[in-house]
Amino acid sequence: MSRSYVQVALPVPLRSLFTYGVPEGVDISAGTRVQVSFGPRRLIGLVAHGPTTEAPAGMESSKIKDLQKVLDDGPILSEPILRLVRWMVGYYHLPPGEAYLLPLPPSMSGGRKGEVHEHKYKTERVARYTAEPEAGQRIGAVMDRALSWLREAEVATSAEVRDATGAGLDVLRRLAERGWIDLSTREVPRDPFARMPLEPHPEPRLTREQDEVITSIAYDMGRFAGHLIHGVTGSGKTEIYLRLIKATLEEGQGALVLVPEIALTPQLVSRFRGRLGDRIAVLHSGLDKAARHEQWERIASGELKVVIGARSALFAPIPDLGMIVIDEEHDSSFKQDTAPRYHARDLALVRGRFERCPVVLGTATPSMESWANTERGKLELHTLAERVESRPMPTVELVDMRSADCADEGQLFSQALIDAMAENLTRQEQTILLINRRGFASFILCRSCGERLACSSCSVSFTWHRARSRLVCHYCDHVLPLPDRCPSCEDDALVEMGAGTEQIVDRVSELVPGARVARMDRDTTRGHKLTALLSAFRGREIDILVGTQMVAKGHDFPGVTLVGVLSAEMGLGLPDFRASERTFALLTQMAGRAGRAERPGRVLVQTFMPDHPMLAFARRHDAPGFLSEELMERQARGFPPARHLALFKISGAEDQATWEAADRLRHQLHTLLDQLPEGPTRPYILGPHPAPIERLRDRWRYQVLVNGPDRVLLGRLLALAVNAVDNAKMPNHIRVALDVDPHAFL
Repeated sequence: MSRSYVQVALPVPLRSLFTYGVPEGVDISAGTRVQVSFGPRRLIGLVAHGPTTEAPAGMESSKIKDLQKVLDDGPILSEPILRLVRWMVGYYHLPPGEAYLLPLPPSMSGGRKGEVHEHKYKTERVARYTAEPEAGQRIGAVMDRALSWLREAEVATSAEVRDATGAGLDVLRRLAERGWIDLSTREVPRDPFARMPLEPHPEPRLTREQDEVITSIAYDMGRFAGHLIHGVTGSGKTEIYLRLIKATLEEGQGALVLVPEIALTPQLVSRFRGRLGDRIAVLHSGLDKAARHEQWERIASGELKVVIGARSALFAPIPDLGMIVIDEEHDSSFKQDTAPRYHARDLALVRGRFERCPVVLGTATPSMESWANTERGKLELHTLAERVESRPMPTVELVDMRSADCADEGQLFSQALIDAMAENLTRQEQTILLINRRGFASFILCRSCGERLACSSCSVSFTWHRARSRLVCHYCDHVLPLPDRCPSCEDDALVEMGAGTEQIVDRVSELVPGARVARMDRDTTRGHKLTALLSAFRGREIDILVGTQMVAKGHDFPGVTLVGVLSAEMGLGLPDFRASERTFALLTQMAGRAGRAERPGRVLVQTFMPDHPMLAFARRHDAPGFLSEELMERQARGFPPARHLALFKISGAEDQATWEAADRLRHQLHTLLDQLPEGPTRPYILGPHPAPIERLRDRWRYQVLVNGPDRVLLGRLLALAVNAVDNAKMPNHIRVALDVDPHAFL
């Protein structure tokens, strides 16, 4: 009998699959986990290809090791997901081990140690009534009470018996010993919704626009098609998702809903559970390993048919996938900027093609890529121009801070905004303030020598958090107490500069007396704090909520009628060609939080740049106008989506050595260009340049950018480049990372 072989993906940073022999009598196929020896280590890998009876060319059969163990009875990844992973490896030029194990929960992938951990399920005792005591048989009062209760209930958990009768487990054991009840143990799935009551959400009446969109998308059920719903904030996009998914479930298929942030999950899950019941699963990094493992298993079994989650939920093992929804598709959180680097929105469209199901993107502020794809015919555009129940869009007013009367010495607040918040408080209506910067002060400055207190590991200033009495680097989390004197000149002239959410809360409390003020940022929303904060605000326990961009992302607060934006131009100065797009989306999404119920909304945007064209579009709620103009600007300047980018990130412990490595890479790329055909579609190379944040976590950073109009030619160059980098001899401290379609340049 001839020997067979499989190609295995392993969790190692090498750009190759590894060949192993299949022991005689073992039936195996792609998508199955295996345990293998890899040098002195044992690793868990995933069969990517095979089996085949032919050994790879150049390899002696006798030197190929056999698999040590097959860990699954059959494939645990479906063929469409395997195809998705293969596509991902090729497009993003990833080491296979980074991609093939990505769809698995951490408890199943084994990590770099390759350890198989048996999952332990929660258990509970279950009592079942079986028989009556014989006549005259003595029984204690507690036992009698428990047995009588179980006679009526027939079956119950030990906790339920204890709560109802006071009988503990020892009493139930004695009843079982006498044969009056049966006492057993059963596994109990961990419930991620334990703190979330099931509240019914009745179906509202659809608008004409909603009905037309649903009819159009439903026509594509059972086949791949890409749809973009561009709906103004409050136009009822979520209701469209619900109706389409309900129809999908009625066909016996499952659905996947991706949201950009975990913060949005509870609100969306509550609404989906209220309509669709207990068929909902969640997958995101906020779940512990055990809960994530169990959710994954219940999804794979078909028990839970609707999966809601953040970026990584894209790979959920839904057996018969009939619909994919990407909510807030414009959000940059869908792009993973650490290894493995991928964009969940783009991969969702690829998965939809492999699963033969429609993919629905929804947003009030379409990304430039999606907007361009509607013009290219790759996505069908659906427009919701009106809010549900014909509610008006909020009025947007620009406050010119160059000439405005200010209510405070720091010129943080115009008098107009303070007056508006006070009026809102009188009317018992709520306000949201956006300042996209957490902490108390942006930085600490020495008035004597002009030095900022900066992180010793990163080329950025510390942020001052007064409540914690700490200086914090928001890039490496380095924390220091505030010194009494300047480390540079030893003077005591240290002052707070700039303002963050913490300071804004203090100022608002002073300027709007009697208002209950809270803040929403990364510092105040860890763990279960976020759910509590959102619940308090929705329950009108907070009058004014101060937050970073987190407050703009899809939340529905009926009591909010006023939104204030501080320093609207803050994001425009970033070294990023997407700065205008992101700022427009943030302002539009933020404005959309106002006036979503019966009372109209008002938005006050404070700015020192009132004449910026982007603000004019934001004031008119004119997303199509902004996108069309921005697209022409991108085309003229050679930026995506008109062209395609790839970013090589070179980092190292020594500045000079890192620069030299980056320069060698640049030279190599130019050499590799000669292998591509000449002409206008040939990519060009920019750099190396220092990264905007030159030093991060004690590592110096440089960037080389590749820009090309032809995606295929760019891919060919990148394939040659990563092979050259892998074979290059570099100092051990040098790392080179490739980011295809980069979204962050810091």
